[in-house]
Amino acid sequence: MKIAIPVFHTKISPRFDSTQGFILLQIEKSNVTKREKLPTKGWPSSAKIKQLVDLGVDTLICGGIDLESMQQLNFNGIKIYSWITGEFEDAVTRFLNQGLESGIILGTHGRRKGQWRFCDMSNHSCNMSQPGLTPKREGVKIMPKKNGSGPKGQGGGAGKGSGCARARKNKKGCGRAKGRGAGQGSAKDAGSNRISRN
Repeated sequence: MKIAIPVFHTKISPRFDSTQGFILLQIEKSNVTKREKLPTKGWPSSAKIKQLVDLGVDTLICGGIDLESMQQLNFNGIKIYSWITGEFEDAVTRFLNQGLESGIILGTHGRRKGQWRFCDMSNHSCNMSQPGLTPKREGVKIMPKKNGSGPKGQGGGAGKGSGCARARKNKKGCGRAKGRGAGQGSAKDAGSNRISRN
């Protein structure tokens, strides 16, 4: 089995399409038998995909990946573990222990620190989705009406509160203070969204 991991220094690259190099690993009987570097600085995604296919890569372990690249890799029989965050060595350890899954945040020695939440694609299509993951996870809410309005959320604490209170001997005192409030979500681009950590 041959595995490819797009890397940024010692970490899994946050984006497949912008990675400048891969680590290629040959796996036999749950052990790494060969390790190579594949520099891809300046390569378009299509060239990276072609090279991985030509090299006989079976599995890709990566961070973020666009939908088109994911479809092309799947079409060529490459299994993808995507949206994985952490050191690439920790991902290899977890893979060899057969505990790797898409959408997780890795800690030392391949321990699972958390997971990503993904858009559920119920009202649109975007590259922050992960087919196969969304049915069992709560989706990230986006702007469903596509008019800049969104669900109410917790405000940032910048609201102003004012009021009067009785002081000594029936005298009134008034003052102002910062308060917390609920804010209305909005976005200029209806197709944008955020992924958040659990």
